[in-house]
Amino acid sequence: MVPPEPQPKGAIGAMESGIVVHEQELGAVKAQRLFKMRCECGRSWFELELPTLVECPACKKLCLVST
Repeated sequence: MVPPEPQPKGAIGAMESGIVVHEQELGAVKAQRLFKMRCECGRSWFELELPTLVECPACKKLCLVST
């Protein structure tokens, strides 16, 4: 009978607790806010910035933005 190979104590503890650790390169994500606009005529669209005045793409009316 061949005796089992000795393993580092940290590896045994990690295996017994069920935790698996691996390394990987960290990436980056950029978040953007998205504002949904809705005109009185019923048309809605999205903007990345919150403007003060907008022109509705459907009725072409100039509208004051309220939150």
